[in-house]
Amino acid sequence: MLAKERITKIVEKWYLLEPLYFAVWTLHQVEPTTHIKTIKVQNGHIEYNPVFLDTLSTPDLESVLSFEAMRIILKHPYSRKKELAEIAYLASNITVQEYLQTTGLGFLSARAFFNSDAYDRKHFELYYDQIIELAQKTGQGEGLNENRSHLSLDKSEESSENRNGESSEDRNGESSEDRKEESSEDCKEESREDRNGNSSNQESHNNSSLENYSNEKCSGYENACDWGRSEYQEQMINDKIKEVEIANTWGSITANIQEKILATLKPKINYKTILKSFRASILSNSRRLTRMKPSRRYGFLYMGSRRDFTTKLLFAVDISGSVSHAALKNAFSILNRFFKYGIEEISVICFDSEIKGKLLTLKKAKKEIDILGRGGTNFGAVIDFIDKDRSFDGVLIFTDGYAPCPPPPKNKKTKILWLFDTESNYKSCKSGLSKIGKVAFVKEN
Repeated sequence: MLAKERITKIVEKWYLLEPLYFAVWTLHQVEPTTHIKTIKVQNGHIEYNPVFLDTLSTPDLESVLSFEAMRIILKHPYSRKKELAEIAYLASNITVQEYLQTTGLGFLSARAFFNSDAYDRKHFELYYDQIIELAQKTGQGEGLNENRSHLSLDKSEESSENRNGESSEDRNGESSEDRKEESSEDCKEESREDRNGNSSNQESHNNSSLENYSNEKCSGYENACDWGRSEYQEQMINDKIKEVEIANTWGSITANIQEKILATLKPKINYKTILKSFRASILSNSRRLTRMKPSRRYGFLYMGSRRDFTTKLLFAVDISGSVSHAALKNAFSILNRFFKYGIEEISVICFDSEIKGKLLTLKKAKKEIDILGRGGTNFGAVIDFIDKDRSFDGVLIFTDGYAPCPPPPKNKKTKILWLFDTESNYKSCKSGLSKIGKVAFVKEN
């Protein structure tokens, strides 16, 4: 059976048994390649070497695919880019091993690697920092421990140089491509030694392939060098996690792991970026040519283009008594910020238990807006408003969240974003409101 068919058979089984694995895996395009030794995730793609997969037994193959699925769920390939790819791969492997506790793949647990139980069930970023710290303590040429002798101080020093703005080449003029080739040669040497030891033993060949997969010196650079922040991929994965949470279809994922996964959903990006993302998800625009802007491909030889935004956006502000004056000031600061993002017109309503005042249409930033009301809160007033007036592409509801969750709108066109005034209110009130729109909070400066 071909490697592709073996993968498909396992993933189809996940549809019933492991819905979250199935959901995040199918967000990616799965492709064979001979340019890597094992299997890697990057930029919405899962690449695998068919020769590597062919050496694996069916249980081992399923363990490898599950390991990569959990890596995706934890969003390691889409987190903040790390300077040292090999250490990033090692830190990721330790983290996933803590979650899955696989046997037979050769990954070390945190306790086995750090020789301490103080690092049990921690997170990717912490492991990455701790491994670098260990490398610095051991000094040039000395290993982190007997199992990871190749991770030494020279790579940490190189990281420091890169942070100070120096060239990506190290002091000896060695580029990242040179390191990749060196890593490949080391890997080939290990494989060659294994083949010389027992070239006719299939189990030995299988073990050698898994060693390549779990050994960051062999596969770490090529598997993790293209990892980097992708808010789009993070959001797609988060949406799948939320769907599984609502349906309670976690499969074999245990309760304590569910809690860890759900903790990764907490939005940590700046609220301005969240608003940009929300805006981009609802914008319609018109494209026109202009000589005032060069073409991206041909420069000033041809006309460039610009896009004029034509979105109808509604900003609904909760002015109930529970929302502080400071929060309201922040709300209108956010409103004014939209004009800097390119929105030409915004409609504004204020509400507490009902809509207060008239619909206000702004075409430029405004310093002051009259506030009436300050009574109780009824989100249904806003839902009724967008059900009656369906001309809006999106509505942003700024609130502290303390009110009963309204019924879903009949209007499916208008996208909803609930923007909480504080992170604590977001934690307390997001569960109900997240079912009828996206949720975010204003991150403190």
